[in-house]
Amino acid sequence: MIPKKFKQRYKKIIPEFDKFLEYSAKRQAVSIRVNTIKTSSDKLLQMSHLRLKPVKWFPDAFFVDTQHAAHVASTLEYFLGHIYLQDAASMIPPIVLDPQEKERILDLTAAPGSKTTQISQMMNNKGCIIANDNAYERIKALRGNINRLGCMNVVITRFDVRNFPASENEKFDKVLLDAPCSLEGSMRKYFINWSEGGVRSFAFLQKKMIDNAWPLVKRGGELVYSTCTYAPEENEGVVQHLLQQNDDAVLEKIKVKGLEHHEGFTEFRDTVYDKELRKTARIYIHDYNTGGFFIAKLRKER
Repeated sequence: MIPKKFKQRYKKIIPEFDKFLEYSAKRQAVSIRVNTIKTSSDKLLQMSHLRLKPVKWFPDAFFVDTQHAAHVASTLEYFLGHIYLQDAASMIPPIVLDPQEKERILDLTAAPGSKTTQISQMMNNKGCIIANDNAYERIKALRGNINRLGCMNVVITRFDVRNFPASENEKFDKVLLDAPCSLEGSMRKYFINWSEGGVRSFAFLQKKMIDNAWPLVKRGGELVYSTCTYAPEENEGVVQHLLQQNDDAVLEKIKVKGLEHHEGFTEFRDTVYDKELRKTARIYIHDYNTGGFFIAKLRKER
């Protein structure tokens, strides 16, 4: 059940809001990512009994036919680490990050490992990824997924993002901050006790996190900030905060082949955001029957 205040808050800013409400009552599409560290999409398609439809923005990802969706986690392919259950929208931040084989990557909120293991396969299991999380129970899941998928280029750390140690000699080519949020885009998967007070609390936390994340990026490097929520306070507001605090931060336009997205907001209620925030991306549940997401990409000037 979507709260009345939620509807009042977003009715005028989420496009095709009636369609959004319709999809909020539908079951979210199930999608898998083929783990190319262990196999290939061609081999999987030849051997698997799953009925699959390609995800347009990631060549090794597929939507699973509804009849087979409930059985994915019990297949041999899943057990062997040949496939990974992952929302197709959550694959977008690593795509925007665009990790390369020789780079040093930091995933600041890595557990349970969906994006970390995706980054690893995009790097062909080379380079170095620091996968960080601050919750011991979540780190156990992170370690399990890294091992099952055969990711050998990942090191796990346990720090609060706000206190992750910075060093002038140990900066990263690229940093992913998939921040904890109010989960508005994941309401179909998780029960959440939503309130506008909760949104404000998360926005405060996210600003602290991104403030500490930015010094970890080397000159010429990039930071991708993402959430699975719609709240402008947690999205455009956090990115604008970073831009205002750092003259060396430049917002890059989001471009992903095969993906159509909505531009970021430039105003919400009484708040006006910089026109540059149009370069950010918003995905709604009724766009592709996935979760909802916000993604921003920032480059640090040399």
